[in-house]
Amino acid sequence: MLERAESTINITDKGRASVLHSMSGKDSRGNLYEADNVSFIKNGKRFIPVMGEYHFSRYEPEGWKEELLKMKAGGVNIVSTYVFWIHHEEKEGVWDFEGCRNLRAFLFACKETGMSVWLRIGPWVHGECRNGGFPDWLVRDTSPVRIDAPIYLERVRRFWEKTAEQAEGMMCKDGGPILGIQLENEYGHCGGQISYSAGMAHMRTLKKMAREAGFVVPYYTATGWGEAYVPDDEMLPVLGCYADAPWAGHVEEMPANANFLFTSYKKDENIGSDWKKNEESKSTFDLKKCPYLTAELGAGLQVTSHRRTYPWPEDIEAQALCVLGSGANMLGYYMYHGGINPDGKYSTLQESRATGYSNDLPVKSYDCQTCIRESGEINKSYGRLKKLHLLLDSFGEILAGADAYFPEEQPEAAEDCHTLRVCARVNHKAGAGFLFINNHQRKRHMDDHEDCNIRLILDGKEIILHHITVKDHDCGIIPFLLPQNDSEGSPAEREAVSLLPYETNAFLLCRIKDRLFFYTDLEKTWFLPETGRSGHVVLTSGQAERAFMFGDKLYITERADSCIVSENGHLYLITKAEQEMVTVYGECGEPEQIQVKNNGIEIPVKIERLGQDNETDSSLEYVDYLVKIDKDQKISPWQLYLEADYLGDRAEAYIDGRLVDDWFTTGEKWHISLKRFGYPEVMTLRIYPSNKTLPNPYGNKVYYDLPVREGCEIMEVKALPEYKSEIILHIFR
Repeated sequence: MLERAESTINITDKGRASVLHSMSGKDSRGNLYEADNVSFIKNGKRFIPVMGEYHFSRYEPEGWKEELLKMKAGGVNIVSTYVFWIHHEEKEGVWDFEGCRNLRAFLFACKETGMSVWLRIGPWVHGECRNGGFPDWLVRDTSPVRIDAPIYLERVRRFWEKTAEQAEGMMCKDGGPILGIQLENEYGHCGGQISYSAGMAHMRTLKKMAREAGFVVPYYTATGWGEAYVPDDEMLPVLGCYADAPWAGHVEEMPANANFLFTSYKKDENIGSDWKKNEESKSTFDLKKCPYLTAELGAGLQVTSHRRTYPWPEDIEAQALCVLGSGANMLGYYMYHGGINPDGKYSTLQESRATGYSNDLPVKSYDCQTCIRESGEINKSYGRLKKLHLLLDSFGEILAGADAYFPEEQPEAAEDCHTLRVCARVNHKAGAGFLFINNHQRKRHMDDHEDCNIRLILDGKEIILHHITVKDHDCGIIPFLLPQNDSEGSPAEREAVSLLPYETNAFLLCRIKDRLFFYTDLEKTWFLPETGRSGHVVLTSGQAERAFMFGDKLYITERADSCIVSENGHLYLITKAEQEMVTVYGECGEPEQIQVKNNGIEIPVKIERLGQDNETDSSLEYVDYLVKIDKDQKISPWQLYLEADYLGDRAEAYIDGRLVDDWFTTGEKWHISLKRFGYPEVMTLRIYPSNKTLPNPYGNKVYYDLPVREGCEIMEVKALPEYKSEIILHIFR
C-alpha cells in the first residue's frame, strides 16, 4: 500500500546533455577553466563558486586583508568588485588610484589571501553610485553615452587602459587573482540601447575593447535580468534576486516574494523596478544554453530615504537556498560586505534624486545590512549563508552536475503558506541526490509540517523519505542518495556505493573525510543506514551557523558574531567576548574544547548635547552631541566600535568638522568602526528629527520594517571592544 506523501517528485530523465561554451582559459599553473550549459569546469571537474561583492574603494586599505580573510572564512572564494569610474577620474585626465582607490594594492591583497577576483569594470556600473559611476564631466560633455559613439568609446578606452595598468600582471594567466570580467551592468534594462541589434553590438564592442586593453580572462559575464543584453557565446548571463526592494517607488509593504519558491528560473521583477518601463520583460539569452549563475543574490538590502527595509537572517538564508535548489551553479552575493563611500573632490558620491535617480541614499554609508557590515562586524546572515557554503565545500562538485526537479504539487503563489515547498537536485552520474526544503516566506507565517513523507520516483523506483518535520522558518538540505565516502576506487565500486539510499530527518552541513555533520533543532534524529561510516555528528542549527572549517577540522564558536580566520598558517578568533570556548571536531573522536581568554577593557564614553536646551523638537533642524572616548592608549583592543542608540530620522558622524559616516534610521542601533578613523578621542554625532525626513514624492512618508521610535535625541552611546587571539589547537588523542 502506498504511503501518504506530503509531496511527490518525479525524477524522470537523466539530466541535460553537456554543451561546452566557447569561452575558456588557463591560469599560470596550467589549470584549464571552461564552462558548459550546466556549470563552470576546472580541469574537467565541475565546481560551484561562492562570490561575494566587496567594494575596495568603499573601505580603507589598511582593512582590506582582514576583511578578505573574514569573507574567505565565511566560505567566499571569489570577491567581486566594481571599478567606479568617478572614484578614479573625477576631473577629466586627472587620475586617482591612491589610498582606498588603489586597485593594484587591493588586487595584491586578494592574491596574498588566496581570493580570486571578478572585476566589474563597467563602464557604467550603478552600485548606488553618483551617475551610476560616470564622472560628472562625462555626463555633462559626452552625449550620447553607452552606445557605439566614437567620442564615448574613446573615453571608455582611456578609462579601461588606465584601469588595466593597475591590473597589469593580475590576470589569472599571469599568476594574478582575476578570473572573470563583468561588462556593463543592466545594459538595456537601466539605460543603453533600445534596439536589440544595436544593444548586442555595443556589448560585443565592449568585450573587444576590454580584451584589447588587457583584460584577458577565462570568463566574461553580463547581468541578464530585465531584458538586459547578453550576446550568445560572448558572455555568460548572471542573474539576481533580492528579498525586498528598497528602491521601489512607494512606501507600502511589498507583496509576498516569489524568490522563496523553488522554480526553474528565477526572474526577479523587483530588481531595478524604479527603472522598469515595460510590464513584461523578456530574456535576450537562452538559459538552457547557459549555466544558471547569480551575481546579485541579495545578502542584504541597502536602505533608501523612503524605504527602510530590513533583511531578516532567515530571509537571506532561505532565498539563497531556493536559488541553489532551483539549479543555480554560482552563488554570487550583492553585497556580501558593506562599506563607506569615499570623499568626493567636487561632490558627494552617492545616488540621489538630485542626480536624476528615484532614491536618496546616505552620503557615506553603504552598509547594506549584509553578512559583514560596513563596520567590519559579523552579522547573523553570515552564519546562515556559511551553512550552505560548508555544504558546497564538501559536495559542490557533485551538486554542480545535479539537475533540479520539482514536485507535482507546488504552491499556487508566494502567498500560499500551506503547501510544503520542496525540490530535488540529482546527479545521475554520481548517484547522489539532495532534497531542498524551504518553509520560510518573508514576513509571513508558514504552516508547520509534522512527521510528513516525501515521495521520490527515481528511474521508476520509489524512494520515500519518512518522518520529516519542518517548522515555520525552517529551511535546509537532506540527502537521499549520498556517496558513503570520498575515497578513490574503481568506477564500479564507487557506483555501487553511491546508489545506496540514505535517510535522515536532519539537515546536511558538511563532511570531513568519512564523517558527516548534520544539524537540527528536533529532539530526536535518525539515520538510515547507520553503518559503514565514521559516525554522524548532529549539531544544533545555532552551532552549525557558528561553524568554521579549516583543513580537516570543524571549529565552532560560542558567539554568533565571532569569526575565526586563517592567516599565515595560524588560526585567530575575533570576538567581543573576554572569554570564549571554541569546540573542535576532527574526522573521528570526541570534540576538543579550547578556552580563549582576552584581557578585557572598559572604555568610558561621555556625551554632551550642544546648542540651546530650550529648543523644541518641532523647531529643530538637527541636534549635535559631542562624544568623548576615554581610550587608554596603553591597552588596545583589536577593534573598537561605537554603538549609538538614538531617536531620529537619520544621523551623521563628524571628526574635525569632516563627515566620516552617516546612517538612515532602520530600528537597528548604529555601529561605527573607530579603528578605521584612527581611534578618535572626540567626535560629533548629529541627529535629525523624525519629522524632518528628506523630501520624497510619497508625502515625505517613510516605510519601516522594524519598529522605530520618534524623536531627536541620543539615548545611549557606548564603546564595544573586539579582540583577536590565536587559537592553539592541541593534538587529538
